[in-house]
Amino acid sequence: MLGSACIAEYIHFTAHRVFTFPGGTVAPIYDELIKIGCPIYTARHEQGAGYAALACARLSGRPEVVMVTSGPGVTNLLTVLADAFYDSTPLLALTGQVGTCDFKAPRPVRQKGFQEVNTPELVRTLVKAVFQPLTPSELPEVLEHAFYLAAEGRPGPVVIDMPMDVQRGEFSPTHRNAPRRSIPVQLPDMTTTLAAVADSKKPIILAGQGVLLDQATVALRDFALRQSIPVVSSLLGLGSMPGDSYLHVGFVGHTGMQVCGKALQEADCVIVLGARLDVRQSGTLTENFCPEARIIRVDIDPAELKHPRVRTDIAIQARVIDALAALNTLPHPDINVSAGRISWLEHIRRLKDAFPVDGPSMAHAGLSGVKVVRCFDRLTQGKKVIVSTGVGTHQHWTARHFTFEWPERVLLTSGGHGTMGYDVPSIMGAALVRPEAISLCFVGDASFQLNLQELQFAVDYSLPVRIVVLDNSRMALVSQFQRLTWGRDPVTGCVVNPNFAAIARAYGYAAETIETESQLEVAVQRCLATNGPYLLHCRIHNGDDVIPMLLGGQTLDSMYPFAE
Repeated sequence: MLGSACIAEYIHFTAHRVFTFPGGTVAPIYDELIKIGCPIYTARHEQGAGYAALACARLSGRPEVVMVTSGPGVTNLLTVLADAFYDSTPLLALTGQVGTCDFKAPRPVRQKGFQEVNTPELVRTLVKAVFQPLTPSELPEVLEHAFYLAAEGRPGPVVIDMPMDVQRGEFSPTHRNAPRRSIPVQLPDMTTTLAAVADSKKPIILAGQGVLLDQATVALRDFALRQSIPVVSSLLGLGSMPGDSYLHVGFVGHTGMQVCGKALQEADCVIVLGARLDVRQSGTLTENFCPEARIIRVDIDPAELKHPRVRTDIAIQARVIDALAALNTLPHPDINVSAGRISWLEHIRRLKDAFPVDGPSMAHAGLSGVKVVRCFDRLTQGKKVIVSTGVGTHQHWTARHFTFEWPERVLLTSGGHGTMGYDVPSIMGAALVRPEAISLCFVGDASFQLNLQELQFAVDYSLPVRIVVLDNSRMALVSQFQRLTWGRDPVTGCVVNPNFAAIARAYGYAAETIETESQLEVAVQRCLATNGPYLLHCRIHNGDDVIPMLLGGQTLDSMYPFAE
């Protein structure tokens, strides 16, 4: 059996598809994939292929496969690997490599082959594991182990670097090993945890992406409803609690909602489920995080619990779904506790009224990003929607104003790595794996131009994606930071952009540009009603900022420009 045939067979029977941008050092595998009828989705850039695969993996919950060539193919994929690593997304990356005779040759020169880089050393800090089989007979074990590792424990990317001679070499495969089984993490004793929750009168849940990764949304909602506990989320945890639930408070942190910070700072018990509590969630003043609360943390990653940024009173290494199963054994709260929690929920409702989602800069007349997002949200209520964003002001307006409820209304965005250009290729992957849902991408004018070549993907595979470009001719989040810090915004405050609708039409999209609020409703209806790919170019107000915002040196309950 050829090594390339072994690789192709494994992809076909585990991932069922592969995302790629072509290159010579993976060409043998393409031929074998075609022979067995495995779907190949070809992007226009390695990053585009990688992000389409990441979106599929986030939605399917299992590793997807991206395949790129050696040298520049590998270096172009590094950003995707970082995104998968920091946002815990299972991914199997197959990279081409020159023959072993080239990179093993003992010649002290920089490069021995063509399009050659030391892939294992380049990717080592961005992946869970990297393999470089040196003989074809190693491939079955390596492929199986890599696929297992990508999904095991805290998910993430795994790389297999494949020398050309290994792909083209022959071997006699033995019987396949039995599939590896996950080793369950033993749930520690929950007695103290159950008592802390049962006794609290002002508890709050902070739901992170771990809730979604563990498919624990039903268990979370049951627990929150039975115990009358409000829920805030991290950015990547949005959708854990339905956005229209009376228990949903919003998302917390740097560009989150002031009411969430207020509620956390006043709580007497904070239950953190699968969230990292990084600086974007907890702020820089870690010693002042939730000062009145007993903090309970549940995480699958022991390193997160062993090295916390903030005080942790009870640390539970477990899957979120298992911890919630134990918490759901709690009886309904007694009369005194129940009365306290009802009063707590009413207090949070008053905080919502006192601290609006957006600051004063959003009060102007005219077309704004918030108005566009709200209009799409209203006109898609009751429908399945997958939303992707890039990184910037549009990302945070979407998180604040679109209603999410996993798995019916899902947000796909770059959290830990914060990558502009995540947007367009991700919605392409989402449209492939969830064809029954509306595939909607909100993207800023700057983020859009990093991967706009992937507009072709929707045309190639007949995907009815909707791209909404919120164009304020400004790299607004950086501009806002510059203005707040130095009083001016060189290189970011006034950006000259092309006609994005004309570019989209060149790719075969239906497209239009709007500039006034009076055009919005009809344009959104037209966008949603179109069967094929559609781009709506919205020229929005240049001065809109993301306000309130948590700045360095502020506690969660005093975000700029609001204060105590």
